Amino acid sequence: MSDPSDSRRLPRNAIPIPISSDAQYNTFDTVSPSFDALLYCSSPHASVFSEIDVVLDDGTLQKRTVSLSTLPEGSLYSEDEYGDNEHTYYNSTEELHINVGHETSPLLVKNENTSYSSIQHHEEDLSTTSNEDSDNSIHRYSKTPRSRWSTFSIGTYTQHLKCLFNLTPKQHLVLKCSFAYCLGSLFTFIPALNAIIGHNHVSSHLVATATVFFNPAKTLGGMVEAAMFGWGYTLFAVIVCLGSMFTTDFFIDRDMAIVAHSISLAFWLAGSTFIVSFLKAHWNKPPVATASSLCFIIIFIIVVREGSANKGDFDTTRIQQITSAVAMGTLVTVSCCILFWPVSASKKLRNDLKASLMSHKVLLKLLTKTFLLDDDLPEFKKNSSLQTAIESHRASFTSLQKSLQEAKLEVIWNDEIRGCTQEYDAVIKSMQRLTQCMGGLRSSCGIQFEQMKHEPKSNVKKFMRKSRAYKNTKETWNIRADHNRRKLEDGMRKELTHQVYSPLETDNSTSDQHGTLIEFIHTIRQPLKSLAYTCKQTIIHIEMGLSKSPTTSYETLKNNLVKAIALFQISERQAVKRLNRHYQMSNIEYVPQKDAFLAYFFMFNMVEFAKELISLVESVQALDLAKQKKIGVFTMLIQMYKNKSVPRKKFSINNSFIPNERHKMDTLHTPVPKTKWRQIVLRIWRTSSYFKSQKMLYATKATIACIMLAIPAFLSSTGPSFRAWRMEWALITLMVVMTPTVGGTNQVAIYRIFSTALGCCIAMCFYLIFPGQMYPLILLTWLFSIPNFWLILNHKHGKFGQFTLLAYNLVMLNKYNDRETDRFEVSHLALQRCLSIFAGVIFGLFVTAYIWPYEARVQLRKGVSDFLLRLGWLYQGLVSVYSERPSYLNYEGEELILAKEKERVKMHERAMAFMDVELSLQRSLLDLQTLLAQAPNEPRLKGSFPTDTYKNILISCQNITDKFASMRTVVLKDEWFDEVQGNIIIPANEERREVVGNVLLYFYILASALHLKTPLPPYLPPARSAWELLVVKLQHLPVVQSKKILEKDHVYLFYYVYITVLEDIIRELDKLGGNLTMLFGAILPEDRWNSLFDVGGDVENNSKPITIYQREDAI
Repeated sequence: MSDPSDSRRLPRNAIPIPISSDAQYNTFDTVSPSFDALLYCSSPHASVFSEIDVVLDDGTLQKRTVSLSTLPEGSLYSEDEYGDNEHTYYNSTEELHINVGHETSPLLVKNENTSYSSIQHHEEDLSTTSNEDSDNSIHRYSKTPRSRWSTFSIGTYTQHLKCLFNLTPKQHLVLKCSFAYCLGSLFTFIPALNAIIGHNHVSSHLVATATVFFNPAKTLGGMVEAAMFGWGYTLFAVIVCLGSMFTTDFFIDRDMAIVAHSISLAFWLAGSTFIVSFLKAHWNKPPVATASSLCFIIIFIIVVREGSANKGDFDTTRIQQITSAVAMGTLVTVSCCILFWPVSASKKLRNDLKASLMSHKVLLKLLTKTFLLDDDLPEFKKNSSLQTAIESHRASFTSLQKSLQEAKLEVIWNDEIRGCTQEYDAVIKSMQRLTQCMGGLRSSCGIQFEQMKHEPKSNVKKFMRKSRAYKNTKETWNIRADHNRRKLEDGMRKELTHQVYSPLETDNSTSDQHGTLIEFIHTIRQPLKSLAYTCKQTIIHIEMGLSKSPTTSYETLKNNLVKAIALFQISERQAVKRLNRHYQMSNIEYVPQKDAFLAYFFMFNMVEFAKELISLVESVQALDLAKQKKIGVFTMLIQMYKNKSVPRKKFSINNSFIPNERHKMDTLHTPVPKTKWRQIVLRIWRTSSYFKSQKMLYATKATIACIMLAIPAFLSSTGPSFRAWRMEWALITLMVVMTPTVGGTNQVAIYRIFSTALGCCIAMCFYLIFPGQMYPLILLTWLFSIPNFWLILNHKHGKFGQFTLLAYNLVMLNKYNDRETDRFEVSHLALQRCLSIFAGVIFGLFVTAYIWPYEARVQLRKGVSDFLLRLGWLYQGLVSVYSERPSYLNYEGEELILAKEKERVKMHERAMAFMDVELSLQRSLLDLQTLLAQAPNEPRLKGSFPTDTYKNILISCQNITDKFASMRTVVLKDEWFDEVQGNIIIPANEERREVVGNVLLYFYILASALHLKTPLPPYLPPARSAWELLVVKLQHLPVVQSKKILEKDHVYLFYYVYITVLEDIIRELDKLGGNLTMLFGAILPEDRWNSLFDVGGDVENNSKPITIYQREDAI
């Protein structure tokens, strides 16, 4: 092939096979050969770059050379020159040119560097390395030095000016928030605007305060939701204030001041605080928290400050001033949200869907490359798009649903979402199912995603030193191989070593025993890449179809996936037959080979991912058809009414299950009531037990704290001092600081203290430099708001910026209103603000920590306990389903067909119910991770919180959830009930019963230890021994020994996946047992326990008193 003329004789749709001159690797070379090169040298059948049938976009089949290479290429478009890399990424992905002779897609790309060593040399030649996962093969040339005069041009300066005014979307959001805040401040600075709110010189700062709470950096649908909550809570506050003023005037006119103040405190203030606090904890949404803060501001100023000094005058002027200021601030925020760079919620929903699809595309390439051990995988792992894809994949369980809820609020004016809500629901659910399939694919590939916040240890340090991207980041994602992955790589490495270092081996039996797994992976290598290519192209077309008409019809996309799956399954069966033939020719006992489990598992999940992708295509197609039907608002309302009036029955598996239920009915402790009186008593008991819930306790303690802090305002001895030092600010701070968890309260309290001091100091300095000067203060106020809004919108400590602006706003604007009378100094006002805020923070910390404390670390421990019980319930449900014999086995003929169809519908409903449970488990894991982030903020006298151990526990819970998803996919297939259940599963019922019982017992023991915080027993359930007995039983079944069943299509996959999933679940349970032993200790140390049963050991002479062994660093 060295002759150039040879390349012209290649087939028209082939690319040259890149073979370097040193293809015959020397065993003494320092650079080890790549996996691809070893395959090429060792495999006599086909090259790594051999052609395979590929389904193209138009549905045709052509022979193509498939490659998944993502080689390092110089950054053609740097972020500094052309803005955000993400936009460059999308631009590159939308260019789909599929030619016969040259491929520009990364899955079909001209691979010019085949080994990792060549990649390293390639990096030395280029001035930069690629951080993006480019979807196109872009030719880059080395930079040639240019003269000084060639670089000096007017165009350069013009380009810099354009970049200066070409703002990113994040900068747009910051600017629109600053504009709204500046406009809100103008109602204090400009007298004409102040006249609109009734010449309010006391509460005009509330206009700017409302713009801080209701920042316009929301979508239009999100702003509708925020405005609805804001105006609803404002109306509620006005009603409470009017009621309090009416009762106060009524009783004060009759010389009953104590009764008037008692009613204001015990009824109006306590009742409103309890309701608002309960709804804040119940809904737990940012718009509700914002509206609650504004509601408390109005209530505390009117009911506490003004009501405590009321002498019997029914004057609503103060209520009108405060309400008009808050309403004007809300109106300014809504106007800025609409006028300045409006963001549609439906557009955001499309972008979130595209981001989720992009993450699936990147992760699909990563997992395929990882499974095939591609040589450029190290470069792909440090890809910045991969980091974004992992984060988008994790957030997709909740972000898509949130975006959809906001988009639904735009149905009145947005015809893109009007009439398509049900179709969007179907697309979101399909995307969530696809995300679950991706989790199963990741689990079957044998890798784990871990977020690293500190310097890594041992085995990751070397990889970190190679990656520039990791040097400048404190938080990144680490890709770690699990047990199965390491076992597979070790087995393949041994086979590769045997092939390279023993080329002269002539013993046929020995050579047959080696290389079987390598050859199996090599056989499915190109078909797997072909399937991955079709899936990737389908994802790209779906992504394009969300914003415009797709270039390829949806029917073609579905047919392409069906063809690709069929091609892959044919190659897969041939590979399995070849592997089985290897063992038959080698006279090896025919048993399922453990080293091939992971390969079978990955292939099965890959096919399931492609099938779920077909479902997504159907959902997007239905959405596209719905968009073409333009309907009016009235028609939409009629359809919504009809849809709500039709009841829908859903199959559910967990209606009656409550984790850690303490009062199960029909027991001796809680018997079933048999009389009418007992039913009434039981109903009263159930109602009263609801007051023990966390939401009720939080609302109750917030009400108690509010009453205790407001009582001094109504006492004659302390009332004047309360009003002089503006202690209503302390009340407002108390309600803002108090969050449901102790850790969250501590974090907010720190933000509140330091940000208040900073805001007050800066406001005082600005006013002292420009006292009473309108224009400089307006400019400084606007400029100061910009970095604070950047913190609010883009930083994890956004509360710091919000509290800083609130403190600055109050000091600056209140002092400007006092510029003529000069009743107080700006320093005195700043001191008042700081002291009142500090008082509210300290009181809030005390109440949160000592009155029904809701500690994040305790709730994390109990939450993990509930999660394990729910996993056990899910496993029990799966066992119940796959052990149940289908009803159609008793029918024949046409009745059999109808019974099968009915059973198929029933299985589909069960599958959807199981997927809903898995989705709720995924969301629960996100909540547990939030609690884990708050737990270190809570002080512990026993020592630091064991964060790493709990992180490992959550990782194991995530892995078990993924394994159950794979098991659910397997056991609900028709082939399972037709072939596997009756011939393989039922004959091993006795052994299977032991496995299921031990696994369930394992879940309940671990959950009980977490809930009770007690040491574990020295001997945990022998689930692994039971699994090994089950495997032995299955291997010696006559149907397995005869190979009749396993030679059938897909049966071997179900068999292998079932065994592999069980082993992985038991391994994760063992890890959980070890972590819990480190947390809570054991009744007896393991070595002491084993010594009690040593054969020949003198137990009586060597006996020691049994002591409780417990770790001190447990919760």
